[in-house]
Amino acid sequence: MKFDFTKMHGAGNDFIVAFDTSEKWPRLPDAIRNLCNRKRGIGADGLILLSRNSDKKIPFKMIYFNSDGSVAGMCGNGLRCAALFCHDNLDSGKHLKIMTASGPLEASILSRNTVKVKIPVAGDFHKIVIDGDEMYFGNTGVPHLVRPVKFIDKVNVPVEGGKLRRHKLFAPAGTNVNFISLPEKDMAAPCKIRTYERGVEDETSACGTGITASAICLLHFLGRKPPFEFITRGGDILKVEFRGSDNILKTSAAAYLTGPAAEVFSGTIII
Repeated sequence: MKFDFTKMHGAGNDFIVAFDTSEKWPRLPDAIRNLCNRKRGIGADGLILLSRNSDKKIPFKMIYFNSDGSVAGMCGNGLRCAALFCHDNLDSGKHLKIMTASGPLEASILSRNTVKVKIPVAGDFHKIVIDGDEMYFGNTGVPHLVRPVKFIDKVNVPVEGGKLRRHKLFAPAGTNVNFISLPEKDMAAPCKIRTYERGVEDETSACGTGITASAICLLHFLGRKPPFEFITRGGDILKVEFRGSDNILKTSAAAYLTGPAAEVFSGTIII
C-alpha cells in the first residue's frame, strides 16, 4: 500500500507526520522501527499519526511513537509539528486543541515556523541523589531526570545518559535524561541543554518535554526566575513560560513551550 507523509522537525528533533483518519498506517513496533530507520526507511526520531477526534471542541487526535516502536504519552517538539501540520493541511486555524495520551493540549501558531504549545505537568517533581550527585525527577507527559553539570560540552550523553535512563530507581519503565548547564554571569542568558531520549535510545537534537522539565527545576530547585530560554546543541532557542499559579506544581498552573517547527519535505512510501 502507498502512504503519504510529511517529514517535519522541531529544533532538529525530526518526525514522520501523517494524517491517518482511516487508521491504515502500520502501528506494530517492527514496522515503525523500519519507517524511522535512517538507512532503510524515511528516518526520524518518531512517528506522529493524526486523525479527526470525535469531540468537536478538541478536533484532532495525535498518537506518538518513538523510533523504537514504543508509544509515548507526549512529545513537546512533536506536538508543535503536529499543530503546524494541522494548520497547513487540515484548516485548523492558528489556535487549536489536540488530544494526546496525556490529555487535550493547546497549540498556537505564532508565525510561519514558531509554535507555542501547552505541556502537561504532574506535581511530583523532587530531588534525587545518585552516586552523590543531586538531580531532579518529574513528569511532563513523560518522565524526566534533570542533571545540572558544569561543562555540558564534555558530557558523553549517549553513555552517561544511557546509564541513568536504565538506573534501577526508574525501573521498569526508565526515564529520559537531561543535562543542563546554567549561565554563571548573565542570569538572563539561555541555559544549555542536551537530552538522552528514552525510545530513541540516544541523544536527540532537542526535547520539548525535557526542556519544560528543566525549566521547572530551575524555578523550584535552583533559584532562577521565569521566563526561561534554553539553547540546544544545534543552536535553537526554546522558551518556557508558566501561567495560572505561583507554584507550577499545583494543578491550576500550566507550562507553555515556544519553539521552531518546520516542514522538511513530503512524499509517499510503499509498505
